[in-house]
Amino acid sequence: MESSESDAGTHPVPTIAVVAGVLIPLVVLAVALVLVRNMGDEATQSAVSEPYSAVPLPAPGAESDVCTAVVEALPADLGDATRVDLAEPAPAGVAAYRLPDGEPVVVRCGLDAPPTFVVGVGLQVVDEVEWFQQDDPNPAVTASTWVAVDRPEFITVTLPDGSGTGPIQDLSAAISASTNKVEPSPAPAG
Repeated sequence: MESSESDAGTHPVPTIAVVAGVLIPLVVLAVALVLVRNMGDEATQSAVSEPYSAVPLPAPGAESDVCTAVVEALPADLGDATRVDLAEPAPAGVAAYRLPDGEPVVVRCGLDAPPTFVVGVGLQVVDEVEWFQQDDPNPAVTASTWVAVDRPEFITVTLPDGSGTGPIQDLSAAISASTNKVEPSPAPAG
């Protein structure tokens, strides 16, 4: 009889209550994760179309006919990067793009020769444009800067790490179509 006394004080929990107790928190968690993801996607979309604030740099040839022609010939996309407006005041000879993650790709025309562009450095040819990779002296900088050195004005593109070769290929096509090729003129080594 002891067993009947102990059974009398306990009530079995209905299966539906157990299922609901497990499923309701899981559904709430799933909805919260979807909402957070959508907010992140919206923030990324906003960053992708946000105008780029270009830092003015000394660029004596930025207002030249060559640079005007290059900037006007640039396509709407460089690889996966989409062209965005520049925030005012916008320096001459500059165009900006953003990758899907919001990282910028910046094209500049009319800058001075890079100080490390000297006789003997390696060049890479992409669609008939000769490029020199300019290393950043700061090892923490992961972006790479490439300089087209065989045009009447130096043209640079700064690419975030992992952006691939598409931007340089598309930029090379625009440069070839809008400018004449000249013999590269590196500074003497030493």
